[in-house]
Amino acid sequence: MSQRQEQRRKQAIDTYLAADNVEDICRQLACAKSWLSKWRDRYDAQHPAWTQARSTRPKSHPTQTLESVERAVVSLHLTLLHNGTGGGVTAITHALAQQGIEPVPSRRTLYRILRRPHKGVK
Repeated sequence: MSQRQEQRRKQAIDTYLAADNVEDICRQLACAKSWLSKWRDRYDAQHPAWTQARSTRPKSHPTQTLESVERAVVSLHLTLLHNGTGGGVTAITHALAQQGIEPVPSRRTLYRILRRPHKGVK
């Protein structure tokens, strides 16, 4: 994040702490009230890094398909193709259920996995 943006945030909070009117601060800095509120809420005099932007990236991906399931899908697909029984999504779904993999990924997820290039597989 640029130092200019961090300085602008500090300036906004310094002005706010000086008990200036919120509307005047926003007009002077050409910012929205929501922007000022966000940085007011994040202000922490004890930690000088409060002005730095935070990542909006999720900390977890609860609906992401497990890597082990993806490997099983690709392996099943190759095995079914090698056996000459197809290797379609329906056959993979049945095979995953027989192996006890729960929950079985949706057809859409299976198609997505099979379209993706995989290590060691061409």
